Amino acid sequence: MTWHKVASLALTVAAGASGAIMSVSACAHAPTSAPAHVTPANERRAAASIVPGVPDAPNVVTVVPFYQKANETALERTKVVIPATVDGVRGIFVVDLGAPRLNLNRTFLQPSRSGGVDTVTDANRIPGRAVEDSVHVTLRIGTLSADVVDPTVPADDPRHPNAFLNHMWGNFSWVFAPRLGNIGLSVLGQFETIIDYTNQRVVLIRVDSVGHRLAEVPGYKPTWSAPLIDVPLAHDTRKWWGIAVRPDDVLDTVNIARNAKVMVMDTGAATNGDVLGYPFLSQLGVVGFNPRAHKFLLYGTAQR
Repeated sequence: MTWHKVASLALTVAAGASGAIMSVSACAHAPTSAPAHVTPANERRAAASIVPGVPDAPNVVTVVPFYQKANETALERTKVVIPATVDGVRGIFVVDLGAPRLNLNRTFLQPSRSGGVDTVTDANRIPGRAVEDSVHVTLRIGTLSADVVDPTVPADDPRHPNAFLNHMWGNFSWVFAPRLGNIGLSVLGQFETIIDYTNQRVVLIRVDSVGHRLAEVPGYKPTWSAPLIDVPLAHDTRKWWGIAVRPDDVLDTVNIARNAKVMVMDTGAATNGDVLGYPFLSQLGVVGFNPRAHKFLLYGTAQR
């Protein structure tokens, strides 16, 4: 979701809201407002071995189906939502190319004494704060542990924060509420990130420092590529991922010289406009982002 879509911070997630689909880990003192558990039945639990052409290499590649729920709105169907675990707390996250960093929902998570996060309970709840808290967390997506490094944090900061607790996007209530947060570029930058709109899944492949895959994944073989362009945020050291397209916002894969207009890509955007959002990305079928190789990728449709 892009910066200009940030809603009022005064909004809060209503306790026991209808359609709550996020989960937190079991806790003896869980607050009554805690959302429902994500179970294997409604999560459609993934294993790499069930996808043809994806090796059984759980430390290198993972396949995570899109999270889905009953009665999704048209807006919710434009989002890429997956389950993940942060410091042992499991829930759902929006995969958000429009967010340069890892943002966490401060309603359900708060700073821990160790510098990471704890689940908020009635017994340990810290009084609400309007300011943002920076924390260092461990994020696990599927079978992979993501070594999140925020490039804006000074290397000599002894806390090494890599995530931020806040009340963004109307306290994360815009879609799929409540949820644990938004997974942004500081997480995805270490992988070849594949968003398979055709088969409704996210594939993450570990790469080396120059973007070479650490395992062969023949089920997702790139068939076309273009430069992945770093687009600076205004008055900020962080960056978005962009691509050059034609003046009419169409990607010309035949006559690439016609792609002269640089646009930011944003999986959190429901429409095209200031950015290239769901309509642009989903109609391409299977798209990939490899920032270490500086490549935007297209693939042949993977087998179901």
